[in-house]
Amino acid sequence: MDTGTGDHGNNSQKSVVGEIEFQVSQVIGRLEEAVEGRTTVAPPQALPGTLPTRTDEDIFTQLEALLVEVTQEEGGGDLPELNAAASLALVCHSVSVFASGLERSHLQQLTSRITADTNKWLSQLFRLGDCGVCYHEDQLEGIVRVTRSLLHAKYTHYMQEGYEVLKSKPPVIYSNIASPLGIVQHICRQLGLPLHCVRAVPSTTLFAGHKMDVAALERLVEEDKSAGRLPLIVLADAGMPIAGHVDNLTRLQEVCRNHDLWLHLRGHSLAALALTVPSNSPPRISDSATLPVSTWLGVPGLPSVTLYNPAGITGASLLLDHPGRRLHALPLWAVLQKMGQGGIQDRIREAFESSEQLWRRLIKYPCLRMLSQQPGGEGGVITVADVIAKPVNTNLLFEVVASAVVFQFVPEGCQDRVAPYYDKLNSWLGQILQRDAPQVPVELCELEHSGVVLRYCPLEAVSIPTPADTDTFVNCLDQQLEILSATVSHKETFQQLVTASCRLCLVEMPGWAGLGGVRYIPQGWESLLLTDQAKEELNRLNIQMVDRLRATDAAFSLGEGTDGLACVRFGMVTADTDVAELLGLVESVGKQEEDSWKFIDTMAEVVKKGIETATLGLQKENEEKLWQDGILRQVPVFGSLVNWWSPNNKEGAGIKGRSLDLTAGVVASTENIYKYHMQGVTTLGNKGPPEPLVQTPVAGHSRTPSVSSQQSNANTTH
Repeated sequence: MDTGTGDHGNNSQKSVVGEIEFQVSQVIGRLEEAVEGRTTVAPPQALPGTLPTRTDEDIFTQLEALLVEVTQEEGGGDLPELNAAASLALVCHSVSVFASGLERSHLQQLTSRITADTNKWLSQLFRLGDCGVCYHEDQLEGIVRVTRSLLHAKYTHYMQEGYEVLKSKPPVIYSNIASPLGIVQHICRQLGLPLHCVRAVPSTTLFAGHKMDVAALERLVEEDKSAGRLPLIVLADAGMPIAGHVDNLTRLQEVCRNHDLWLHLRGHSLAALALTVPSNSPPRISDSATLPVSTWLGVPGLPSVTLYNPAGITGASLLLDHPGRRLHALPLWAVLQKMGQGGIQDRIREAFESSEQLWRRLIKYPCLRMLSQQPGGEGGVITVADVIAKPVNTNLLFEVVASAVVFQFVPEGCQDRVAPYYDKLNSWLGQILQRDAPQVPVELCELEHSGVVLRYCPLEAVSIPTPADTDTFVNCLDQQLEILSATVSHKETFQQLVTASCRLCLVEMPGWAGLGGVRYIPQGWESLLLTDQAKEELNRLNIQMVDRLRATDAAFSLGEGTDGLACVRFGMVTADTDVAELLGLVESVGKQEEDSWKFIDTMAEVVKKGIETATLGLQKENEEKLWQDGILRQVPVFGSLVNWWSPNNKEGAGIKGRSLDLTAGVVASTENIYKYHMQGVTTLGNKGPPEPLVQTPVAGHSRTPSVSSQQSNANTTH
């Protein structure tokens, strides 16, 4: 009976975990269908003032609607890719929440068991020997915990006196000046330390100014000791956040050992420790290190890990999680077993090999400047396969692997920061590659000493690109580099031709990577001080030009200069583009638009003069009629008596109207219209209408100028 009861209890627990897994899979499936649009989701409703009571179905429906709305606003409709390991991690998060309801003693036993297994596997996997492990969701939290423990270890009465004990001998944190400032700022905020506790160590002038200058670090440490400050910790990089450079760890270890400094490492190159063959007693490369295993394994939701030397911190218990909390290590415990040591090593190996392959393909382009660490060590002769096949010194290992590939389009032979125009070109290049070759994900970054750069980091990718993906990416890059080189080559010619033109004006466009912008200015307007009305007319002229030009070549677009006026924008071009022909097309279209505007102005002048002529004619005819009829007929009352005694002849008695013929440019009498046309044809018989009585040509009339269309076969691109 007892055995049966125990089995029944085990089956009950297994059914609970299985039910959690089933429910999680259902939720994930519904969210995927909602985001992909296979199910209709009602728009999210605003929550009322009071907390509503909803069923599970209502809650999940609203969650789906919110998720779809957010993904559409961000411009993407895809959920994160979930492989088997990622799905398992999600289930373990649910199990972790479920297990947090256990009794405290049971939860402590479960936490100790899972944490001990995970600690042992991580220490063996990354060849760091016997070390302590702490788990945290925020990557920076590990550095904060280490620094807090060091404060307790270095300052005897820190627990009792707090910040008072720091006033007489303030601690000092050393960080590379090229590292993100937000890291040390976060440490100071979390620990209540002033920012003057941070010392920025200069970078060496080699390697594009990235690596920490160890000699400068040693000088700063000596200065701080002499000034009564306490050197506490050095934050070093084994793969800097952007360029992936690795500090001189051998020298740093020596300086920290001589001055009793704690050395903390961070960076993606630390993942290479999982590739090496373990030796009998691997040396400790640092006192602590942060490992973002969730990013490296491509599994969302895993905690970050900080490994540390427990013998170096007397207050190491401050690094551990409270035993009453839920199981932070459970998802990682499950994923490590799911992937296994071989699966983890394969993913990390593929990531470093991907960087190595892309580097070797890009180094062949003379117009690209490589800013990341060169794979293969000095001379680039050691491959990732060589690292796996035989034992390699740890310091040499970090020189062989490259965690990222950072490159930049530059003028050939450029060593300094590029001009602002090249920042626009690199930004354009990155956006085109993200759109046309997303198989190899690149991001746009900016380095202080170099400008805008393109960065590829496979360890941050959800899936590692295949060699075929790399080929596609390089082919696309090759095409875009030809366009960039042609645009740079033609830009000087473009500016010279525009400067020499009498009707085109060069327009400054700070944010445009194409050839540039030009504005068509009608002849005679160059020396005029443009009024607001004239600016509106000039804008309208150039906007109409762009509309006509885009029908010929889509690379033309409407732009706006720094003066706020519209202009014609030229896009990127290829090597066989005839810039003179493009500019000639713009001038021709501008001239046609200008001529059509002159015709409109001429027509307005014709109408104006026609009205004046008709007015004068009517006035003269009125005066003649007055003299013909006599003065007596115009006198009131008496004129009626005269008209009764001697009536006027109806034929031609009235004053004839005037009509303006815009085609012929003449003012004619309306007698023909009113006397013949409106009376109908039957009154005329076979007799046609007589010739107009008056035809007055309007001076200054000109015929409509002929407008010829021109086509351009220029090969341009956006």
